[in-house]
Amino acid sequence: MARILGIIGSARKDGYTVRVLDRLLAGASATPGVEVERVHLLSYSFGPCTSCYECIRAVQHRCVLPDDMGRRGEGSLWRLIEGANAMVWASPVHCWTADALVHLFVERLYPFLWTGELRGIPVATLAVASNQGFQLEAHRLLCHLAFITGARYVGGLPVHAACLEGALRDAEHLGHRLAAAALADERDGRVAPSDEELWLAYQTAPWQVYPRYVENLTAGSEDPEHSLIRQALARGAFSRDEARALLSDADAALDAFWTARSNGTPAEAIRALVKASALWTHATWKEFLEEQLIKAPPPSAYRPLSGQSESP
Repeated sequence: MARILGIIGSARKDGYTVRVLDRLLAGASATPGVEVERVHLLSYSFGPCTSCYECIRAVQHRCVLPDDMGRRGEGSLWRLIEGANAMVWASPVHCWTADALVHLFVERLYPFLWTGELRGIPVATLAVASNQGFQLEAHRLLCHLAFITGARYVGGLPVHAACLEGALRDAEHLGHRLAAAALADERDGRVAPSDEELWLAYQTAPWQVYPRYVENLTAGSEDPEHSLIRQALARGAFSRDEARALLSDADAALDAFWTARSNGTPAEAIRALVKASALWTHATWKEFLEEQLIKAPPPSAYRPLSGQSESP
């Protein structure tokens, strides 16, 4: 059986968010071979990541905190996630964005970054508002969180209570699509996308990494001379030889990005930006994390340089 978890951050068990989630799960469970479970996060005990980094250093990459997302992989909520073939993240809109519980839940998925086990898992999202709205803002954040985990984004719904009936129908249809993705995950095994595949897939998603990472690496400037990478090189912010070599390669990849973008070749531009971002990740890890903070090299599943194209 393919298992779908309906993760909900709402403190209410009879509110609008639950109604929309239940309709999605009903649509999913109508598919033979699929079973669903609604998971109220408030029913579990877990807190924020404490930045101990033990999940990076440990061979099994499991959280050591004594709660339901930890216990070295024996926490009850963690075990549910390990057995899932797909998830729904359902959030009410709080403070004009997704609620704190769902955000906390995704934060505690941190150890999965080091194993790659969740990479490619089908995820759908629901953002449900009942007052001023801002469900679109919450919708984008949930998609952003799905990207960070490397999830396959099946789709999402920004919902306002004023349009609930139509949203319920849409949720049921989304449930059918998620069920098909969960069945494929269970039947064929999870296929982890490369960074390039992931970035390209999210080009049509509510949250797109491409413009955000352009801003991140260029410090918001359209002048290549003012990129974050070039500033770091010019100021001598990196002292380790290996880190500086990676940084220089990242600078070259970013130059290739500017060229591809100006030539109007978006796929090549994304490929170059993916390479630049991975090199920047490894350069900063080598300089600031490996000996000073985490005291361990990056796990092999995290932004592997071997998977980058030789020429952007």
